[in-house]
Amino acid sequence: MTPGGNPALRLPLLARMANDMSHHGSLRRSTAAGMWAAYSAHTALVTWSLGRQPARLRIPARPAQVAGAAISAAGFGLCIAGMRRFAGVEELTGTRNQALLTAGVYRFSRNPQYLGYLAALAGAGLSRRSGAALLSTAVLAFAYSAWIPVEEQHMSRLYGRDYSDYCRRTRRWWGRRG
Repeated sequence: MTPGGNPALRLPLLARMANDMSHHGSLRRSTAAGMWAAYSAHTALVTWSLGRQPARLRIPARPAQVAGAAISAAGFGLCIAGMRRFAGVEELTGTRNQALLTAGVYRFSRNPQYLGYLAALAGAGLSRRSGAALLSTAVLAFAYSAWIPVEEQHMSRLYGRDYSDYCRRTRRWWGRRG
């Protein structure tokens, strides 16, 4: 996928990630470092916004806390379940390709880390009733929706029919097909 086909891929980091995947077959270490720096900055922004008082959503505190904690815990668990399937840091960061993962949590989601991370952040935002945290999580979801098609093209090139079959069985976010 070219940056011109998706407006979000015009963002410098996403464009660099897409370029790495199409030209190098994986992320370069410097690009992976930039990606993790962006994750860290986003996490810091969410953490900061969770403590801000002015942007509180007008929803009852106790139900928001309970539902938010449950969503956050489930999301964190899903993210960890997806990450632990990788054999090492290079595979997790995208700087080295690995075997196609289709077992475990990958039977139910092609992107359990992304889904889990978004749920964990959204749950935290809900539990603190933070509109700013939920908004920044929505921005990240937009970035993921731009990035995932690039990853999928790369996976299709790497794994061919096996990946196509996997996509027919497993939804991008959650659920089995047919």
